[in-house]
Amino acid sequence: MPADTLYEDDIVSWSERQAQAIRELARTRPELSNLLDWENIAEEIETLGRSEWKAVASHIRVALAQMLKEVCDPAALSRLAWRGETRTALRDAREDFLPSMRQHLDLDRIWKRAFAEAVDALQPYGVRIPPGIPERSPFTLDALLSPDFDPTQGVLDILEKVDQNHVNNRGN
Repeated sequence: MPADTLYEDDIVSWSERQAQAIRELARTRPELSNLLDWENIAEEIETLGRSEWKAVASHIRVALAQMLKEVCDPAALSRLAWRGETRTALRDAREDFLPSMRQHLDLDRIWKRAFAEAVDALQPYGVRIPPGIPERSPFTLDALLSPDFDPTQGVLDILEKVDQNHVNNRGN
């Protein structure tokens, strides 16, 4: 695929390829390295692609944090707003997602950050975090990015895992 088309279709792959090409050019044509700061140029181009997939990770983190807040505080008046924010964040993630981002999106890391965000948001209100919250994401990336993903069912799925983990931990 030509670089200009790839730029329009998949900026993450484009930025990775361009950075690699710049580094290769700097390696094979050392006389050029005195003219330009090739390594920093390559890094800046990689940063462009990185910012794209980090935005998708951020949308997913927001959605997971909102669902976790509902798990922790199901009677909160804000739960309907949290569901709306979850839907919006997942819609934004779906719109921005490119297949080349998959390798960069560590769902378990995103899950842990979402959990910390939910705890931080609920702590001032004295909300108790139920024991047994899964340490790993109970969802796959494909499930979260599916237009059929239902945040209400997602909350129920997390609650089911919480109950299972709580029962399993009490038995040990």
